[in-house]
Amino acid sequence: MQQSTPYLSFRGIGKTFPGVKALTDISFDCYAGQVHALMGENGAGKSTLLKILSGNYAPTTGSVVINGQEMSFSDTTAALNAGVAIIYQELHLVPEMTVAENIYLGQLPHKGGIVNRSLLNYEAGLQLKHLGMDIDPGHAAEISLHWSVADG
Repeated sequence: MQQSTPYLSFRGIGKTFPGVKALTDISFDCYAGQVHALMGENGAGKSTLLKILSGNYAPTTGSVVINGQEMSFSDTTAALNAGVAIIYQELHLVPEMTVAENIYLGQLPHKGGIVNRSLLNYEAGLQLKHLGMDIDPGHAAEISLHWSVADG
């Protein structure tokens, strides 16, 4: 049975760049507890729509509604703070960093400008354990991680 209120809605989203109309009047609803697919040809605007959701771009027209509340993210940090994260198809890991550092890249726990390594490794360990992965978060990232561990 479908819920009456979608958890995520794109309402009339449009996005233009100089000389390019990337999206025109896109509306799409996602309900909690369901699997959704956003499909289209190369250049159809899938990534642009997700970049709007994640705060990389602002829509030219339309709105994004999450859990009944209209949202507008000024940047990706604001989106992350609201629980929105996008896992892109091409992963860009930093080989010189540990597994834990790659998981929390850009969001390392810190105090006074110093990274809290024990908290970092503890949190990353919890994420990895949740996914059933037996990897020491302190090891160098010589493997391809399932990047989704960062936000569960």
